[in-house]
Amino acid sequence: MSQFPHINLPLKNKLTFTANPVNVVPLPNGEILMNFASQPLITKLSANLEIVWEKIMQGQNTNYVSSKLSASSDGQLIAIAGMTDMRILNAEGTKVLHTVEHGSWGWFLGAACYFSRDNKTIWYVLPGEENETDELQVMDVATFEVIASYPLLESHRYAYAFHATPDNNIILLEAAAGQEESLLMQLQSNDGTVSLTALSQCDNMIMGNFAPSGKEYVMAPHYDEPLEIYAFPEINKVATQDQSAIFDGSKDFPAAEPDNINYTVFFVDDHNILVISQFGRLLLLDRKDLRCKAEVMPEGIEFTAYDLDGNPTTNPDYIYDYSSNIINVMLVHNQLLLTTGDGQLRSYDLPV
Repeated sequence: MSQFPHINLPLKNKLTFTANPVNVVPLPNGEILMNFASQPLITKLSANLEIVWEKIMQGQNTNYVSSKLSASSDGQLIAIAGMTDMRILNAEGTKVLHTVEHGSWGWFLGAACYFSRDNKTIWYVLPGEENETDELQVMDVATFEVIASYPLLESHRYAYAFHATPDNNIILLEAAAGQEESLLMQLQSNDGTVSLTALSQCDNMIMGNFAPSGKEYVMAPHYDEPLEIYAFPEINKVATQDQSAIFDGSKDFPAAEPDNINYTVFFVDDHNILVISQFGRLLLLDRKDLRCKAEVMPEGIEFTAYDLDGNPTTNPDYIYDYSSNIINVMLVHNQLLLTTGDGQLRSYDLPV
């Protein structure tokens, strides 16, 4: 008997590629933009996951490091942040409007650009020279002039991610040093001056997203820590849940290794949180008590059991852990998007 009720999600649309999508960027009218692991291809898709156009962008994909893709909310500009430069292109990807060249990022480092919600500025990070800091720059969209800058953290150590907040004047900047540490900072820009506040209360947590109300955001644990929820704009912890309580008595997946949160949590709406587990499961938590209320079962997602040596097994006495064919889970345009190990992009309705 299953511990958690199941929410079955029928497949809406799917598209298969020759490489795994690594960045999926929302565009107006339900369209999305995406690029791929170790390929210089960028693809624009319709709301039904049909290809609108494909362009070769020469994104300097090398050593398992792919260019980081972003776009303005009005869809008029595309930004490609690569190993040694950052380029701004027009909406169709046919013309490079501006290029910023810089020293090389290290493996797995870098940062996607961030377009302000009013689409008047572009925020990005440049790698520092050895023994210097990385540098945050803010660029005016109309002139491509740098209007503000700010020194960040030790160079050649962090990958950065920008996060929009409900306040148009506040941005969150996440800095991750692999599995060693994760830091969260609050950015603001006033009259060309950037201010930065380190949010030490969020150290070694991983940013999820904001609730639709804008009053809270959820963070995933870095290791064995609890899931945590913070109030905004106060940035104080308002709720927490141990992982053992989330997975307590999980009978569907008996294994020697316990399941845990795999760095990813999302508010689906103000009352439900989606947790992606190390086994590749999607668990729906009730915001009130942060206990699992259902397991989400997207059509076409399969699980394989493995023994201690990493070999597939069907013998329950030798199962060490599990893995599904899910690579990434995203909430985009009010739908659930999954990328899979066989190069598919799959879309589903939300589980609430």
